[in-house]
Amino acid sequence: MPDEPSRKTPESSVWLVIAREARLVGRLILDRRVPWYLKLLPIGAAIYAISPVDLLPLNPLDDAAVVSLAFYFFVELCPPEVVAEHRQGTKKVVRGQWRDTGKDDPSTQES
Repeated sequence: MPDEPSRKTPESSVWLVIAREARLVGRLILDRRVPWYLKLLPIGAAIYAISPVDLLPLNPLDDAAVVSLAFYFFVELCPPEVVAEHRQGTKKVVRGQWRDTGKDDPSTQES
């Protein structure tokens, strides 16, 4: 059987989406244009996730549900133009090239 190419793109990976959304929430928390009272939502959810007190006895599932709902509502309640700006910032990839500075090259070193 020939190897079939993967249908998934790197952008569709669940873990990359989660990481991108977490970065978005982090950037929004640091933005001064987002009201302080909205910032309590993801911070409170993070505190709930690490605290030993659980409202529901579903251990990891209730923590994941609380955190994901808090992140979702936080992003939805933030000013749309600020969210759009930061979403673009989380998608940017800085491309570069490796460049040798000549530090290890004996011909470029001074005597």
